[in-house]
Amino acid sequence: MIDPYDFEDDDFDFDDEDLFQIKPISKMTEGEKLQRFKRFFDSSSRAMLQDCLFRIVNYEDGFGTLEILCPNDVVRQRLSKKKRKITNNINTCWSHIRWFSLCVQQDNELDCQKFTRNGDLVTR
Repeated sequence: MIDPYDFEDDDFDFDDEDLFQIKPISKMTEGEKLQRFKRFFDSSSRAMLQDCLFRIVNYEDGFGTLEILCPNDVVRQRLSKKKRKITNNINTCWSHIRWFSLCVQQDNELDCQKFTRNGDLVTR
């Protein structure tokens, strides 16, 4: 019989390292980095991000832009209010990403707002 008040159960003999192994960012795939990026947001922002598509555009100089394709302009406007949170989360996941764009497809064309790491609008 198991004593419910005995917290020193021999069946739970784990090393601390085994319980909380965190994969270094340098060994993560882009998909794992994207999941990490989304995890840092609150639930309402994560719900909006679920409907978005993501891609990284890498440039010859080694830097890149995270493009977030929003399903509509309402989502883009809501996410644009979270520019600081987006840039902070990008910095924790990707070292080479220097910009991010919030995009929507309108009339078969991509309409993007590009922002710097400081959240300043670069182009429309």
